[in-house]
Amino acid sequence: MEEKIIYDFDNIVDRAGTHSEKYDALKRYFGTTQVEPFWVADMDIPTPTFLSDALKNRTDHSLYGYTEKHSSIYESIIWWMNDQHDVDVGANMITLSPSVVCTISMAIQAFSSIGDRIVVLSPVYGPFFSTVKLHDREVSDCPLLINCNRYEMNWNLIETELSNTKTKMILLCNPQNPSGRVWTYKELLNLGQLCQKYNVILISDEIHSDIVYQPAKHTSILSIPEIRDNCVMAHSIGKTFNTSGLKSSFSIVPNEKLRSKLQRMHRLSHTDNINLFGKIAITRLFTPDGREYKKQLNNYLNDNIKQVYEMLSGVKGLKPMLPEATFLVWCDFNFYGSWRNMSHRLINEAKIALSGGTFFGPSGEGWFRINCGHSRKQLLPAVERICSLF
Repeated sequence: MEEKIIYDFDNIVDRAGTHSEKYDALKRYFGTTQVEPFWVADMDIPTPTFLSDALKNRTDHSLYGYTEKHSSIYESIIWWMNDQHDVDVGANMITLSPSVVCTISMAIQAFSSIGDRIVVLSPVYGPFFSTVKLHDREVSDCPLLINCNRYEMNWNLIETELSNTKTKMILLCNPQNPSGRVWTYKELLNLGQLCQKYNVILISDEIHSDIVYQPAKHTSILSIPEIRDNCVMAHSIGKTFNTSGLKSSFSIVPNEKLRSKLQRMHRLSHTDNINLFGKIAITRLFTPDGREYKKQLNNYLNDNIKQVYEMLSGVKGLKPMLPEATFLVWCDFNFYGSWRNMSHRLINEAKIALSGGTFFGPSGEGWFRINCGHSRKQLLPAVERICSLF
C-alpha cells in the first residue's frame, strides 16, 4: 500500500519574473511594484508534484508537434464529472476549449445575434460583461439581492429580463465569483425552468465547482434532468489545480443541436483543441491523485477563508461575506467612503493589491475581493495590514 502524500501548502514560491500577471503586471495596474498581490484569482499554492513530474517527463522528449484529441482526455473528464459531481456524460458531449471565457465567447456567437440581449447576475466575473459587449450584444444586468449578508437571485427582475424577446442567453457563475455563493438545486431548477419557459439558453460557468466547503454542496447544472437539455456547462482545471497558464478547459452540452452549433463556432475560430501540456494535465489531474490533492487543498483553503473572514468581521464597518466556495473573500468597504480613496489607502498604506468591486459590475462599487489562495504565512499578515487601516 502506497504511503499517503501530505501536501505542504505553507511553502511560499517566488513568482516574480515568471511573467505571472499577478506579480509582473502590478506596475501596469496599480502604479507600483511595492505591494503584495491578492487580486488575480490564481493561487500562490504550488501545483501538485505529480503533475510537475508528468510535464517534466514529457518535456524530456525533444519534439512538441501536433497532438491528437486522444480518448484518455475524454475518459478523464468523464471520470471526474461522475466521481466529483455525480454527473454522467458521454465523450460526444465534451468539447475542448482554451478557456471558459473562450467557451462563453463561442456560445455568444453560436446562440445569439448582434443586438440581442444576454442576462448576467451581478456582481459577477468581469469578462461576462466585456465579452458580451465585444460581440455587440447588449448586457442585461440583473443585480443580485443581499439578504442576511448572502446573495439571492432577484426572481422578479430575472423573469422580466428573460421574457424580453431579444434575450437569448443568461450567463451564470456557479459557484458565484466574487462572493463564493453556492447555488442550490432548487434555485438552479427554478432558473432553468424560467429559461425553458422563455426559450433562453443557460450557460453555466462551473470553474470554481471543485473548491466547495461543507456543508455546502455544488450542484452542476447538468445534474438536473429537467433542464440540462437547455444548458451549456463550462469547466476547467485552472482554478482547482492552479494551472490557468496551461489554457485547458472544456464544455459539456447534452443537447446535440446546441452542441453542434457551439462546436461549429469553435472550429471556425480554431479553438476546438487545447495544447499538448494541457492534455497531459487533464489526464493526470482528473484522477484519484487529483481527488486527494483537492481534498487536502480545500481543507487548507477553508481554514484560510475562516480566519480572514473573522479578522475582517472584527473591524467596525467592514462587511465580508463568508464564501461557501472559491478561495475568494468578497468584502464591503463602503462604510469608509469612496472606493477610489479606499483603493489608494490599500495600495499606499497597507501595501496590498486587491480586485476592485467595479470590475464585477456597478453593484460591486465599494467592495473588494481578496484572494486567499496563499500560504497563511503570507496571507494573514497582509489581512492584518488591511484591518490596521481602521
